[in-house]
Amino acid sequence: MKHRSPLFRLMLATVASASILFTYNAGADPAKEEVMASDVKQSYQGEGRHFEITGNNDEITISGECSKVEVVGHDNKITLVAVGVIQVMGQNNLITYHRGLNTPKPKIDTTGENNKVVSAQ
Repeated sequence: MKHRSPLFRLMLATVASASILFTYNAGADPAKEEVMASDVKQSYQGEGRHFEITGNNDEITISGECSKVEVVGHDNKITLVAVGVIQVMGQNNLITYHRGLNTPKPKIDTTGENNKVVSAQ
């Protein structure tokens, strides 16, 4: 078995328990969309929802407005139109947004290495 770095092992544990880390009352928010996948290309309509994206090597586009987008994993490319809060945990993720929900820029929180959250403008 290959030697895995402590950061990689931590990320695997985090991905496995992402719903516990990001929610205190799982299933209680009907406006939440949970996306758990790897190596996929998908599109969603925001509809004001809160998205939890857990996976690796995904290309996800969310059109419309999102209250919050949380990304856990690595090498994801996420494109957003309007979002209030962006949280990223992992490495080598690229999150592109066009505007904040009620402000020019969303609130941004990143943890990990080489994550980029950039404006499309």
